[in-house]
Amino acid sequence: MTDDRSAALTPLPWGVWLLTLTIAGVELVLWAGAHGLVNWSGSAGWRTQALVAAGISPAAQGWMVETGQMPLPHLARYLAYGLVHLGPAQAALVVVITAALGKYCAERLGSARLILLLACAQAMGGFAFGMVAAPDAWLIGGYPLIFALAGCYSRLAWQEAETRPARLRALGLVAVLIAGRLALAVLTGGGMDWTADLMACIAGAGLAALLQPGLRARLRRP
Repeated sequence: MTDDRSAALTPLPWGVWLLTLTIAGVELVLWAGAHGLVNWSGSAGWRTQALVAAGISPAAQGWMVETGQMPLPHLARYLAYGLVHLGPAQAALVVVITAALGKYCAERLGSARLILLLACAQAMGGFAFGMVAAPDAWLIGGYPLIFALAGCYSRLAWQEAETRPARLRALGLVAVLIAGRLALAVLTGGGMDWTADLMACIAGAGLAALLQPGLRARLRRP
C-alpha cells in the first residue's frame, strides 16, 4: 500500500507537464479573450481565429494531396489542433486524462519518446479525419491525444502483465473508450471525428511498441 501510494505521489515527468500546461495555457488565453479580460482588439474572437488557424480542414488537406504542395502553416495544423479546444470543459477533461495516463506512459517510455509518440499519433489521426470527413468539416481538440495515450497505456500494460486476466484488464480502458466513442457517434449522428480518435489509438499502441527503450537489443536477441 505504501509503495502504491508513493508511486501515485511522484512528480509528473517533464513531458507531461509541458503538454498539460500548454493546453491549459492556450485555453486560459482564449477564455480570457472571450470574457473580456483582455482588452486587445479582436480578443473576443480569438477562439474562432484559433479554430481556423489550427483546425484540421479536409478541404485544405484535399488541396495538399491533389497539388502536392505542403505549406508549413497547413502542416502545423496536424501538431497544433490538439492544443485548441471548443471550451474550458473539453480542455479540462483532456488535461486531467493526459496527466493521469501520460504519467504512466512517460515513466516507461521517457518524456521525449512520449512527446514524439503523441505528435505522430495525433498527426495520423488528423490525416485520417481529413481523408473521410466532409470538405466543410473541422477537427479541433485533444481527444485524439487521449486515445493515443489510451492505446499507448494498453500496449505497455499488456506487456507488463504476467497473467491472462491482467492482460485483459490492460485492454479494458481502450475497449471502454472506443466503445463509448463509437456509441456517442451513432447516438448523436455527429461527424467523422471518431476516425481521428480511433486512428490515434491504433497509432499510439503501435508506436509504443516501436519506441520502447531496449527494443533494438530485444530484436537482436537470439
